[in-house]
Amino acid sequence: MTYQLSERDKSILGAIIQEYVSTGEPVGSRIVSRKYMLALSPATIRNVMADLEEMGLLYQPHISAGRIPTPEGFRFYLTSIMEVKALPRGEKSMISRHMAKTLGDVKETLREASCLLSQISKNASIVILPKLESFLLKRIDFVRMDESRVLVILVSKAGIVYNHIVHGEDIPQDLLLKYTNYLNQSYADISIQEMRDRLIKEMSSEKAQFDSLVKQAINLGMTALDGFEGTPDIYIQGKQSVFNSPEMANLDRLKDIVSTFEDKGKIVRILNRVLEDPGVKVMLGKEMEHFGMDDFSLVASGYYRKQVPVGSLGVIGPIRMDYSRVIPLVGYMAKILSDLLEDV
Repeated sequence: MTYQLSERDKSILGAIIQEYVSTGEPVGSRIVSRKYMLALSPATIRNVMADLEEMGLLYQPHISAGRIPTPEGFRFYLTSIMEVKALPRGEKSMISRHMAKTLGDVKETLREASCLLSQISKNASIVILPKLESFLLKRIDFVRMDESRVLVILVSKAGIVYNHIVHGEDIPQDLLLKYTNYLNQSYADISIQEMRDRLIKEMSSEKAQFDSLVKQAINLGMTALDGFEGTPDIYIQGKQSVFNSPEMANLDRLKDIVSTFEDKGKIVRILNRVLEDPGVKVMLGKEMEHFGMDDFSLVASGYYRKQVPVGSLGVIGPIRMDYSRVIPLVGYMAKILSDLLEDV
């Protein structure tokens, strides 16, 4: 919907949102006049507030209360009023300093990113780790567990170790070692996805048809990689700050948000929506209702490796979030992670 607002109307809406973000309480015309717009009388501001309410940008929780911005009001504010602030130099330096301590350990880097996002935004933060397919393979190992189980250990060049168990026929350890050596000699230093694609292609090659060791190594490699697919790892920090917010006074809402945080698949679905286009995205109100979070908002971005999105990160909190502060924070953290992941 298109809203036609004068500059005065925009200033009043902006003042109401600024005050509501700060206090969490309905905002009255006297507060706006006294703190933000001394040149306008409370009566004039009240008339504008009534117009904004009629447009659906504000609402009045009860007759004697001030107004509260609606999700539509916040959306208009984001697109037509708010000026995104630059992240303060001190915060940039602090982030860079903390992230530099984790160089060489991608999981620790992403965990630290989640901690910093929560700490600075004072909301909950979520970082979805890159998919396994996006990393370069350092080595793969097979260890016989018993007559029907083999432990697969995959190490990426980023230093992340993945392991899981595959079930099948009894394979002696000496033969597993031969499979390991073949795969590591043939597929090291390529991405996991590229390894998967090449294994599929090589399964029908002449070499695989006439060399049983190659054929069995390829088959086991395919089985091993298939077992690594699933819900990505997720780091969540600062949930308590959300649970303690005034918006959680309603027990049903608290149950919904707790349920969402416990459902990794749901979180991945939420954050995957931001990967459709580059840049920082904001989801508000009803845009979150299918996830049981219609009183909340998400500020999120993908992060990249060689210009390909490999993961996402975001800040979740009450809809009265300080977007002018959180948006540049999320954007800067996404850039930092993209830079750090460029060569892993």
